Amino acid sequence: MDSLRIMKILVLIVMVLTMAMPAASAHRVYVQETITEVEIKAWFGGGDSMADAEVAVYAIKNGEEELYIEDKTDSDGLFYFTPKLGVSEYRVEVSESGHKSETTFALTGGATEDTAEAELPLEAKIGAGFGYIIGIAGIAMYLSVRKSKSE
Repeated sequence: MDSLRIMKILVLIVMVLTMAMPAASAHRVYVQETITEVEIKAWFGGGDSMADAEVAVYAIKNGEEELYIEDKTDSDGLFYFTPKLGVSEYRVEVSESGHKSETTFALTGGATEDTAEAELPLEAKIGAGFGYIIGIAGIAMYLSVRKSKSE
């Protein structure tokens, strides 16, 4: 055999073996988030913290609420709890001396009450309106040109 033919066969073998080899994973990186603690902060309108306020945490799963924890805030108005396995939505009530507030939130996307009320700003609504008008005008012009060509 001549050396050129041997070289071609060796290159072919190396190419086949290279394609058959699994990808190396020595530098593969994985990332996973874990929420191990939720912080609740309670304060009055003037900015004073609600120290030693009563806290009730309700776990919401499949649309049903169940009382998960009852406790008190610390001297800075903070309360921490570990999320319940399999539950990502909570309702928290905080009360002290007749003052009471509550919030509902999801661990995966922020407060659920605020997202329901999210609305486009006025400028965006006006821009969208002009876009619809321009789109309708464009369709009307296309149809009129098409009609005039067919006549």
